[in-house]
Amino acid sequence: MNYLIEELLSDIQSEFPKISFGYRETNFGGIIPTFFINIEDEKTLTNQWKSITEFIAVHFQSSLRNEFSVWNIYLFFILEQEIKDDLKYIIENDTFSSRKIIIYPKQDIESIIQEHIKNDDTEIQPIIGFEETSFQPNSAIWEILNRISYKKKITDDIKNGLDEIIRELKKVENDEV
Repeated sequence: MNYLIEELLSDIQSEFPKISFGYRETNFGGIIPTFFINIEDEKTLTNQWKSITEFIAVHFQSSLRNEFSVWNIYLFFILEQEIKDDLKYIIENDTFSSRKIIIYPKQDIESIIQEHIKNDDTEIQPIIGFEETSFQPNSAIWEILNRISYKKKITDDIKNGLDEIIRELKKVENDEV
């Protein structure tokens, strides 16, 4: 942990004295800044999550120079008990500055990272019986596309050509049925 992080954690702790904060950098395709925010209850979370997010965005994220790290900041709000689904939805779907995830019941930091960043619990299985087919060009559609003149805006020529392609695809689809 560098001096900037120690200073940031001290400043954030002063700003939010009833909340405990932790920080860890995870190297997974690049440096992923990860904040662990232990919050006592739903009321505190409701009242503070936006302020915490804004504080981290202004005092930490704005000083990052690595583009990967800027776009991969995680804030884990860790609670002892479950919260209302609507609050969880609002927080986790907020797109400002960082990814925000609600964690309950409380878990250790390593298991949070494994589950939410590294996705170690994801099983990838090969597709059995998958047959790759080669591309089969459609000469009628290719002919229509070649007649379209390309410009920056959609012209009547493009609209008519696209309508013709749709008609051609529907005709092919109906022939297959």
